[in-house]
Amino acid sequence: MPTTTAAPPAVEPAPAQDESLTPRQHPISRQLHEERTRGERLADDIAGHIGSWRFLIIQSVLVALWIGLNLTGLILRWDSYPFVLLNLLFSVQAAYTGPVLLLSQNRSAQRDRVMAEHDYATNEHAEQLIEALMSELLRNSQAVLAIASFHGIQLQALNKHESDLNDKVGAMQEQLAEVEDVLTAKAAQEAARA
Repeated sequence: MPTTTAAPPAVEPAPAQDESLTPRQHPISRQLHEERTRGERLADDIAGHIGSWRFLIIQSVLVALWIGLNLTGLILRWDSYPFVLLNLLFSVQAAYTGPVLLLSQNRSAQRDRVMAEHDYATNEHAEQLIEALMSELLRNSQAVLAIASFHGIQLQALNKHESDLNDKVGAMQEQLAEVEDVLTAKAAQEAARA
């Protein structure tokens, strides 16, 4: 009698990721990126362009052309030697660039605060899991020793093992307390900055 085997289930291809989200894999970064207002997006875009080499090179070339054309007077001298108009343009640029950069930095600081709070909660949860695992390990070791002593197997190795485990658990609890103190101090610093 021929046996039939069921065909393996078809494996669906993984959905393609949106290319724009690739650098923002952390859920908080994605959330803050998607919740930006039009002004915040504009500030982030401007800050991204102003802080680039392309911007610096283009601005340097334009300033060199401005000065060169005004010194040589090939076309028209619209801004003679002290370059008052050029200084005025730089002042206007600085007056708008400063606040835009501050807006972008404030958003970045907000994202850092939210991520620090998230990291603190994650670390606190991990600490609780480690403590639970260590106490379970200690209970299991004590149960093994109780069973061994019930059966009359009282070996010095088992007693030494119990004492080593108790020492390790104590050391781990001290380290976890130190980590908790550091995390609490960092959270207090972040709260003080906010």
